Amino acid sequence: MAFKKSNMIKSVLFFLLPLFVVAAVSGQDSAKKKIPVKITGVLGITYEGYGLNLNPAGTNIYSRRKPWNQVRFVFTPVLQAGKFSIPLNFNFAAMVTNIAGPYAGLKNQSVKQFFTNPANNFGINPKYKWAELQLGTQYLKYSDLSTGDVGIFGAGFDLRPKTYRIKFFTGVSQYGVNAVYPSVGSPLSSVITGAYQRNHWMFQLGKEKEEKYNFAFNFSKGKDRRSSVVTPPLTVMPQEGFTASLVADVYMNKGWYVKTEAAQSYFTRDLTQPLSPNFDNSFKPFITGRTSTGKDWAGNASIGRKSKNFDIAYVTKYIGAGFQTTGYPYLQPDRWDNTINTRFNAWKDKINVVASVGQRVNNLSNTSIKTNQFIGNLNWFTQFTDQFSVNVSYNNFGFTSASGFNPYGIKNVSNDLGLSSTYSWSNTKRMNMITFSYNLSKYDERDVILGTTTSNNTHTVLLSYIPTYFNSPVTPDFSVLYFNNTMPTVKNTLVTFSSSVSAPALKKKMQLRGQLQYTIGKLNSYTSNKNLLASLNTDYNFHKYQQFQIRE
Repeated sequence: MAFKKSNMIKSVLFFLLPLFVVAAVSGQDSAKKKIPVKITGVLGITYEGYGLNLNPAGTNIYSRRKPWNQVRFVFTPVLQAGKFSIPLNFNFAAMVTNIAGPYAGLKNQSVKQFFTNPANNFGINPKYKWAELQLGTQYLKYSDLSTGDVGIFGAGFDLRPKTYRIKFFTGVSQYGVNAVYPSVGSPLSSVITGAYQRNHWMFQLGKEKEEKYNFAFNFSKGKDRRSSVVTPPLTVMPQEGFTASLVADVYMNKGWYVKTEAAQSYFTRDLTQPLSPNFDNSFKPFITGRTSTGKDWAGNASIGRKSKNFDIAYVTKYIGAGFQTTGYPYLQPDRWDNTINTRFNAWKDKINVVASVGQRVNNLSNTSIKTNQFIGNLNWFTQFTDQFSVNVSYNNFGFTSASGFNPYGIKNVSNDLGLSSTYSWSNTKRMNMITFSYNLSKYDERDVILGTTTSNNTHTVLLSYIPTYFNSPVTPDFSVLYFNNTMPTVKNTLVTFSSSVSAPALKKKMQLRGQLQYTIGKLNSYTSNKNLLASLNTDYNFHKYQQFQIRE
């Protein structure tokens, strides 16, 4: 990677400065009060090789999913000295892996692109009592409707004196990437879509007392810098967005609570458009409206009660058709969700149930066909005896719409049912455990023109047996998997027999694990295909701080 030396030195100093400051302060404190300095964490290097061979060569049936070779470095220590602490998170790849990476022909990254690459994380969070300094890559959630879903490389702070909350952060989520336009005869891999640099800032001012109340104003903004690229992106327009929200949570006696948030967003979809004469689309000095600027609001609220053995809550969320925030770029707008959530324990805590039921209404703006979606899920666990337990799960997600431009309307319904049970017993020589699980996945889809409904049904059955010998370090396991998928004109069946064994070696410094898998597959009436897979994994502990792993 081609880095400029001066920029690299500045970047290194940017990350190491907090370490020197805290080390100096803690050193002075240690000299006076003999405060111990403790360092914990993980340091490691991983290599991953990947290959894909096609026969015949040049076919496009499969495409490679990742780089041929990849090296990753992990460095996550925590320095603790009295009331000082510095968590670090350095996790980065040696090869380019972002959207403008090897698949697009980009071979070199600038220092800025390297630090803001979505595949990399460089974060330092020095803390002292109620003050935290935030440097590098941070994923900060201020609220459900303001910001919390974007990794930003920058600097900020989180101050919590007594019950007050003061937070601020600013940085870049994406540095500019010049677009490479397609040309006659050039391969698709040489085309780069490109991206504008997007700058962010966020601010929170609030007051919070745990399990009593939480009131906070949140402000967040994101804006693309048009001058960050020489050749603009092919299909992406420069954008700008500003969001303001108010959070008000109140916790009352006997576990009752009320949580609310209301938010207003201003979003410009194309910064190249002229300024708008409509002053309602502006919120100066934070954002000036253009002809492509829209505003809308969103809100959520919940009221419920929590107790040791029973929880219940009603939750509602409304997202306007024009609501959009750069803090949650993939938030689905134009919908209203209503759900009832519950949890309870029974039979002396041997039964635990978590369930939710509700409905989502889409296209409230009537710009297209209004849709209704049924949402439901259930997870029921029962411990019948010390040896026998059963877990049942069910999920339903339905999407339907009345007829409109299409004669029969849209209907997509997914149902998933799962059943798993475990039985264990032991004698003087070993402990035995048998696990059985069954899963049914059913998906129905209606043709909007013909009105016919097609189904895609999947059955999965897994049976496994694991014995554990008290007087032997060898641990085997055995399993059988049955998989059946049926849809119109296609029936696919797989049966897999698997067995593995693990054992320590070299005075328990090495752990060996070998596995054999034999699979029989059949597609429709074609001849069955058979596959044998053998693997060997090795873990070696050089000493109590270092481990070496091989996966094949």
